[in-house]
Amino acid sequence: MDCPQLDALRSHRSIRHFTQAPVTDRELEAVITTAQRASTSANLQAYSVIVVRDQDKKIRLAELCSDQRQIVDCPIFLAHCADLNRAKMLCEAAGYEFAPKFIEHFLVAAVDATIFAQTALAAAEAIGLGGCMIGAARDHPFELAELLGLPPLVFVVFGMTLGRPDLARTPRMRPRLPWDAVVHYERYDDTKWPAAHAEYDRTMCATGIYDKRHLDLSGRVPGWAEHTPEEAYGWIEHSARRWIDPAASRPDVRPYLDRYGFGFQ
Repeated sequence: MDCPQLDALRSHRSIRHFTQAPVTDRELEAVITTAQRASTSANLQAYSVIVVRDQDKKIRLAELCSDQRQIVDCPIFLAHCADLNRAKMLCEAAGYEFAPKFIEHFLVAAVDATIFAQTALAAAEAIGLGGCMIGAARDHPFELAELLGLPPLVFVVFGMTLGRPDLARTPRMRPRLPWDAVVHYERYDDTKWPAAHAEYDRTMCATGIYDKRHLDLSGRVPGWAEHTPEEAYGWIEHSARRWIDPAASRPDVRPYLDRYGFGFQ
C-alpha cells in the first residue's frame, strides 16, 4: 500500500551528518508539539525532553556518549527522559505519597519517553530535518545527570541528534528483517527464524556495511580470539558479539536507577 505518509516513514534512515544551518525555534516547536500527540499510558505523559544547543555542553555530551562527532556537529541534542519526578509532584499535590517500588513505574515512563522520541523524529523528518537516536547516553548516567541537572526519578533513556541533513553524505537505507522473523500469528513461533535470519544475514553482507568492521572483543571477553573470516562476518555474527559484549551492558544503569529513586522490588 502506498501513500505519502507511509512512504515518508519507510524512507527513514539515521542521519549523522548535518549542514551548518540552524534548527529554528518554530521547527523545534513543531517537532515537540507533534511528539506530544503521541500515545502515552493513561495520559500520564511521564517523560521530559531536554533541549541542548550550547556548544560547550554538546562537546561534553559527546565525550560522555562514546565520542560521537555527530553530537558536536548537530544544531540540537535532545535528551529524552523517563520522568517520574512529575508523578511524585502530582501525588504530593493531591496529598499522597509516591513510592516508585515497581518495575512497571519505570516501564511506563521509559515507554512513554520512547514513543515520544520516535514521534519527534518522524515529525522532524516530515519537515526536512533528520537525526539519530543515541543509546550511548546511557554510558555514563551519573555524569550525564550532573551535566543536565537531573533531579531524582529522572533518567535519560537515550539522546537524539537533530539538524538539517547533509545531502551529500546521506547514508544508505539499511534493510530490515524479513516478515517471518518478526510476525507471529496467534501464538509465538520461532521455527522460521533460522531461515529468515540466514536470508537477512546474506542481505546485510551484500551491503558491505560490515567490511573491515569486525567488533573486536579482545580484553572484554575472557579467552576471546577472532575466529570469523571477513567474508563470513555478517549480521548474525555482529549481533551476537553485541549481545555478549560487556561494554554494551552499561553496568552503571542499575546503580543509577537505585540512587536516583527508582526503587525496584
